[in-house]
Amino acid sequence: MNMRKILLKTLAAGFLAFTGYTAHAQQDPYYSHFKFVKQAFNPASVGEKDDYICASGLAHRQWLGYDDQTWIDRETGEPIEGAQLIENVAPKTYNFNIGGQLLGGKKRQFPLGAVGLTIYDDKLGFMKTTSVRAQGAYFIPIQGNFARLSLGVEVGFTQFGYVDAQWRPRDPGDPRIPSSGSGDITDSKADIGFGAYYTQTRLGSSIEDFYFGASLTHLNGSKFDISTVAKNEYQLAQHLYFITGATIPLGSGVNELEPSILIKYNSKPQIDLNATILNNQTWRAGLGYRQWGTFDAITLLLGYVSGPMQFGYSLDITGSKIQSVSNNSHEIFASYCFQFKSSDPPPKTYKKSAREL
Repeated sequence: MNMRKILLKTLAAGFLAFTGYTAHAQQDPYYSHFKFVKQAFNPASVGEKDDYICASGLAHRQWLGYDDQTWIDRETGEPIEGAQLIENVAPKTYNFNIGGQLLGGKKRQFPLGAVGLTIYDDKLGFMKTTSVRAQGAYFIPIQGNFARLSLGVEVGFTQFGYVDAQWRPRDPGDPRIPSSGSGDITDSKADIGFGAYYTQTRLGSSIEDFYFGASLTHLNGSKFDISTVAKNEYQLAQHLYFITGATIPLGSGVNELEPSILIKYNSKPQIDLNATILNNQTWRAGLGYRQWGTFDAITLLLGYVSGPMQFGYSLDITGSKIQSVSNNSHEIFASYCFQFKSSDPPPKTYKKSAREL
């Protein structure tokens, strides 16, 4: 079951979040700017841009304004005596990535691979996940670097647990639900992922910068012990990702179409479709569509590019009934790439012999 759907049901029913079973559900956060943060879910995409080290940051606020409504009596619609409104329970995600290539050869002229780091913090109600993973990729050049296959792995740790829990369960005294004010209950485990990423400079006569990737997160399926009194485990389920996209010059070449597709699978497939137009390498605008079983959201995408820097903003217009109690979802994105290229060796100097002085 979608963890965000679980959130809705638990908040509405009094934060009955876990019932002692091992969870297998959609756990990874989603990103509207997914094509710019591929490193967050595919370690093989690290070092994608030749001769540059790139860093990116992203903040995602889902269902802005959504609050806990368990302070309202469901039958009468009146506030419960002594109960208070709990705000700031809607999902919040922050992501940071940095990576660059490792050069090889006698003169360090071509990339052998890349290394990087990805961090994300995802809060869902009173549940919080923090992940830090180091990444490495090995490059296999194809057709004289006209295309490239990258194989990547990531190794790190993920921390999961309850943070500042203010549960109001329907069944008071349930030992599997921590009491309000019981403090943080977290556990940390190793986290491993794998990915493959293929890029090609040109595909056919009109498609440029084609890419396709596949990856698997939480390969080891770590289990977290978040027990208070009764046994309570939470397991990271494996998530499978497929991503593809390209650049298609339009008209005189001033405008470029940038289609991209992300398919994520765990309990069921989630499909994200994005199409943006980049004008004169400066302004970007487009639309996105997300489906999770049924229609989930339409995304409006805006962006600005200035040399090595780019910025983006997205508005997810929610398609489900949650729109009646939230102000949709918002996301901001920024990245900066700085050139890193080994300096050319100093020119050789030849001294005349003493006989010629």
